[in-house]
Amino acid sequence: MIAITALILFPSVLTAATKCRSSDFACFKRKMMPSVGRKIAIAGVLSSAKLGWIVRFDHWGVYIYAVGTDDTSKMNAFAPFEGQTIKVSGTLRHSAGSGSTRSDEASIPEHFFFDLADAKVISPRPAAEIEFREMRRRKPPLAELYFDIRLRNDGAAARWFLLPSNLGSSNTSIGAKGGIDTLEVFAPRGQGRVIIGHFLGTGGFQALLLPPHAEVRLRLFPISYWGEPPDPLRIEVVIAKTFSIGGESAEKWFGSQPLSSVKADITENAKSTSRMLRSKSTPDNKEVAARIEEDRRLQLMVSLAPK
Repeated sequence: MIAITALILFPSVLTAATKCRSSDFACFKRKMMPSVGRKIAIAGVLSSAKLGWIVRFDHWGVYIYAVGTDDTSKMNAFAPFEGQTIKVSGTLRHSAGSGSTRSDEASIPEHFFFDLADAKVISPRPAAEIEFREMRRRKPPLAELYFDIRLRNDGAAARWFLLPSNLGSSNTSIGAKGGIDTLEVFAPRGQGRVIIGHFLGTGGFQALLLPPHAEVRLRLFPISYWGEPPDPLRIEVVIAKTFSIGGESAEKWFGSQPLSSVKADITENAKSTSRMLRSKSTPDNKEVAARIEEDRRLQLMVSLAPK
């Protein structure tokens, strides 16, 4: 099955301003047909759908999928934009669709689309980019994976970026289960200031607070994997408005201002023991629950192929 993304247009890119009814594809088709074969730019809010990605407009849509060879890596490049308003350019095409005579096969309806090879995201920049650097084997079955990570907060308010500290075949989403008993705070060196919190426990994760319009690059950022890592590896990034541990705010756990610089490039291991500022544990060393007020969750597929 080919990978499919769907993007629906904002009214500003259409030739007519009248909204079409949800059952009226003919109306939508009349708006779009004059642009078929032309290079156009579209804008909308990208979200997940049964076929892949979709941005709703007028109850209809313009798909983006691979006409030739399926390019999984390029499809994955859309993941960081989920839930955001994005602009995409490409040559608009039209397909009459295809029916199916088998009950176990879904028919493909008439639709408009961009070829994945031709589609380009104009804006914004992705909120998170992760690139694999190296793997170091520890005592089996543990492996330490190192990544170059770029985090961007293009919003008008500070946001927490939460990343996994450990992954495995049975790994769950950040904050979904388990608890926290300890925090270790690190300040690795580089250009700019970055404070990284490593929350330990069965529900552990790593956290950074980025100010508005910030971009932070972390080199050699470690994430452990229990077992043999799959390729590609799915890594979740949670962007949160705030979070608390055992009813106490994240800021209180950090003990001082955890806000990173607007621009930062950290060149050393993010969890070097020589860069640990402080630690804090629960009074009885028992785990307490994390409560996350999330903005959105990103699911990134990261290739582990050697560069």
